[in-house]
Amino acid sequence: MYSTIFNIGQINKYSKLAIFMFILFLCGCSSPTQSAQKETTIPVTLHVEDAEGVPVEGVQVTIVAAPVSDQEPSIEIGEILGKTDKNGDIKWDTGKKGNYSVALTKDEKSVTHHISLTEDKKDKVIPLVFKE
Repeated sequence: MYSTIFNIGQINKYSKLAIFMFILFLCGCSSPTQSAQKETTIPVTLHVEDAEGVPVEGVQVTIVAAPVSDQEPSIEIGEILGKTDKNGDIKWDTGKKGNYSVALTKDEKSVTHHISLTEDKKDKVIPLVFKE
């Protein structure tokens, strides 16, 4: 006699495989544009110069994603890239497409710039001016 209560043990092995594959399919599904956007980094070099065009060494560079709007401030913590080298350069390999605020700090002086990362800036140099 068959029980009317559903028992997982009564499912044959092919049904178990089908359910398992369906669960894997659901877990693996996501929007392709979201996945591609999350994974694509745009490596750039930030080049810091003073007002006369001379490279500035030792400037601490911090990156923060810009807020979507004035009403929604960014809650992300800034990424400290480090300090510029003797040529005023610092590599940024983790940037993704979007708008950012770049804080330049040296000896109690701080300057902020706003930049936009797009695919066409990949492997390029972005100039920034640090006015002391």
